[in-house]
Amino acid sequence: MKKRNQISDGKVTEHSRGLGTVTPDMVTQRAHEIAVINRRAHDKPTPEDWQEAKRELTSGRPAHDPVEDLPVSKRWDPVPGSTAHRADTVPTEDEQTVAESLVESGLEEAEHEQMFEGTRESVRRDRELGESGS
Repeated sequence: MKKRNQISDGKVTEHSRGLGTVTPDMVTQRAHEIAVINRRAHDKPTPEDWQEAKRELTSGRPAHDPVEDLPVSKRWDPVPGSTAHRADTVPTEDEQTVAESLVESGLEEAEHEQMFEGTRESVRRDRELGESGS
């Protein structure tokens, strides 16, 4: 049986520019942006921010493993000769689903940019008010 080539589900664009290969510097910048959005002290990212940044830039999907929904006793049957079962049908990708995923990706990126810029502007105003009020 032939295996289908998996297409990378990672980001394609960022700030309306082609993303290219994700580098550690890109993950660092994204983690700092997430820290700003979450109003972390001194814009310092937490380990969760780093994981979120890496996930956003590489997979674009939530980091949820469906196997975790199964009880431990059902995750793996160590007894050989277990009963057979039919594998799930994997739908083929068509031009419509690819277009939809690109639009969703663009909307997510725009939302991230708006949150980052809005939070950064709010923090700037708070600092200005704090300095002028002293």
